[in-house]
Amino acid sequence: MSDNNEIQPPKPAVTIKPPSPENMWAELSIATNYLTRFNLPFKEEPKPRLIRKSMGWFPLIGALIGTFGASVDWIITQMRMPGVITATFAVVGMLWITRALHEEEFASLVNQYGKELDQEQKIGWLREERSVRYGTLGIILIIIVKIGAIASFADNAVVFQALIVACSWSRALMVVAASWLRPIEGDPVADHFLQPPGTRVGLALGIGAIIAFAVLGEDTATALLAGSVAGLVVALIGANHLRGYNGPLLGTLQQVVEITVLGIVLAIQ
Repeated sequence: MSDNNEIQPPKPAVTIKPPSPENMWAELSIATNYLTRFNLPFKEEPKPRLIRKSMGWFPLIGALIGTFGASVDWIITQMRMPGVITATFAVVGMLWITRALHEEEFASLVNQYGKELDQEQKIGWLREERSVRYGTLGIILIIIVKIGAIASFADNAVVFQALIVACSWSRALMVVAASWLRPIEGDPVADHFLQPPGTRVGLALGIGAIIAFAVLGEDTATALLAGSVAGLVVALIGANHLRGYNGPLLGTLQQVVEITVLGIVLAIQ
């Protein structure tokens, strides 16, 4: 029998190639530039496929953001400041390093729902103009809750654990939502990232879970499950009301999941 008639081994249905160092740096740079105030340079304009793939690294950048906030809390603690002061500086530090990106997106979605509650932005029988938007009140509430949670943790070690897991897992679920929901045309975030490929969704979940189990230990499953349920609720709002995802929806999901994980860690510490 000739060599041409030999049975060839079947080719794999799916082939996964590791990214080149150049592409990995581009993906990490895109994720860093979007999630933080840093502006890492590119050798050339990143291609759309790299932008979509960059979402897989969101939880890694989130863990670094949480580490930064916890480090600020630790530094202020060394100055013998009370917990509420150290927690305030930690939250302000994270607001600074992220440009308050997700808080602003959360406020946008809250304002959108607030306008529907107040027809034509009028309230009450006096039909008076509203001067304070719901989004502003929502941000104030979120900041107060974060400060209260961080100030209530037993020690700096728990602050590190809680912030790293909360910031990482909340951004991993952003990737899941972006993959599941349709990007809303005309929104800058949705137009930029579109829908990440399934391999990068798996990468994001894997990174987020590994970081959480490495940092939090035996209570990880409870925190991740609670955060996932909270994220699902927000995603369902997007699926039902917005018919897709945009920047405000992803920002809201991130904030809600982050606060949920912080609350669970506080409850089980």
